[in-house]
Amino acid sequence: MPRGTIESSNGDRYWYDEADPSAIAVLEAVRRHRAAEAAMRRRTRDDMDMGDTDLAALRWIIRMERGGRPATSAGLARALGITTAATVKVVARLVKGAYIERSRHPSDRRVLLLGTRPGAHERLRRALGPMHEAMLRLASSLDPAERAVVIGFLDGLAAIVDRAPAAEAPVGTAAPDGPPSPA
Repeated sequence: MPRGTIESSNGDRYWYDEADPSAIAVLEAVRRHRAAEAAMRRRTRDDMDMGDTDLAALRWIIRMERGGRPATSAGLARALGITTAATVKVVARLVKGAYIERSRHPSDRRVLLLGTRPGAHERLRRALGPMHEAMLRLASSLDPAERAVVIGFLDGLAAIVDRAPAAEAPVGTAAPDGPPSPA
């Protein structure tokens, strides 16, 4: 094994020069959490018959309702960073699944209002509520100093990931804006 390469328990390799094994263990725990979260999202998609974007849309609509603000299709597109066409498809799937309903704005017929249907909140709570309650119990079990450390660490990870450059296209594949990269 090359110097500075540490083999993790799951066979992946990390390339950190002379890294402290306990620091690697922290990153492995983050990786396990990310894998568990991805698996949970797959189960949610299967159980509720909705994808990640659909779930994010439903959560946004619920947040808007709870805040007393109108949920519009244009606002949903902005909030999710998706196109108008993609928004139309998401809204159609949520309507078909009986999660939301569409209505016209009372004073501006061009605006499409979105609202949850009766039972949508309950279906979402039934699917995700127990997990969120367990997560809150776990977070509550930490003392304030431990919470501050966890928050600082996770916010630091988020900042690092947010600043990471986009991956370059592999050799021989088309770049997003041009011909294939040179071999």
